[in-house]
Amino acid sequence: MIYITGDTHGQIDFGKLLSTKLMDLTVNDYVIICGDCGVLFFPDEKEKMIEMYSSLPFTILFVDGNHENFELLKGYPIEHWHGGKVHRLSDTLIHLMRGQVFELEGYTFFTFGGGLSIDKAFREPGISWWSEEMPTDEELEEGLKNLAQHGNKVDFVLTHDCPTSIESLVGLYTWKQIKHTKSNEVLEKCKEGLAYTHWYFGHYHFDRRLSEKFTCLYKNIIRILPKK
Repeated sequence: MIYITGDTHGQIDFGKLLSTKLMDLTVNDYVIICGDCGVLFFPDEKEKMIEMYSSLPFTILFVDGNHENFELLKGYPIEHWHGGKVHRLSDTLIHLMRGQVFELEGYTFFTFGGGLSIDKAFREPGISWWSEEMPTDEELEEGLKNLAQHGNKVDFVLTHDCPTSIESLVGLYTWKQIKHTKSNEVLEKCKEGLAYTHWYFGHYHFDRRLSEKFTCLYKNIIRILPKK
């Protein structure tokens, strides 16, 4: 089984992963976090947090958000897993890298993390904020190449931020300040000409299906039904 949810921020919103709807899952099932997993945010808590997430009965997959310690994250070796590149923090805790296409339970998932920290002026570079939160041209190029190899068609898109064309809808429901950034532009470029069933993203701290194709997730946990 596959479930998708929004940001967990280390232990702050970890409680939703203890939901009764997930209690019967096993390591062969996946719960995917749409960014800001935050498990590596504080170096002195890294081992404790990895152990806490890895103690769950299912496998955690996450795209990166803006509140990640990218310096620690990039220290893990890159592996190839289910068709794409990952950082494996433990056997059951895996980072899905940007611009990758993964094949899980008969579905294809395109992943692209990153987003803006609107509070970065109050954070300390290399301590509580990392410039790698913004996607690069190289990551975009790799993402477009991987999509082309799949005929520009995937079942689901999983990101932290949203594409430019969805910003106005997001602005209707979030308390967060909406700032147009390179992250939005990169995701819009990925969206152009892409066929997909649904796009899930986090970052904005609300739960709502915004359109036929887009859902913002925070507290909700959505199940992807088995492929017929």
